[in-house]
Amino acid sequence: MMIRILAVAAFATMSVAAQAGTLTNGAWTPSGCGSDPGPAPEMEGASQASYSKSAKTFQAWQDKAKVYEQCLSNEAKTDQSAIVESANKSISAINDGSNKFVADANAAVEKLKKKGGK
Repeated sequence: MMIRILAVAAFATMSVAAQAGTLTNGAWTPSGCGSDPGPAPEMEGASQASYSKSAKTFQAWQDKAKVYEQCLSNEAKTDQSAIVESANKSISAINDGSNKFVADANAAVEKLKKKGGK
């Protein structure tokens, strides 16, 4: 049980390619969100015209960034859930196999004790 809790905690903080994004050289990127909008544009405030142009450019960038951010978040959650589910299944299989072996070993010891005692 402790292993399962640790795995959930560890995988909750990272995402790996599962369903939505891809992992390349340790960097996760979404696969269905289009291109990253890049850094925010610079504010140009030397004149009223440059200020207004910068504000319009920023608004357009911000609109694209919000859509990209929401998509990125959704894909990350999808992958995160798939990772945790997969890890928990693997951990459960390991724990189940270990528990079965221990139970079988204990049963064998009891059987051998009975044989030796006759």
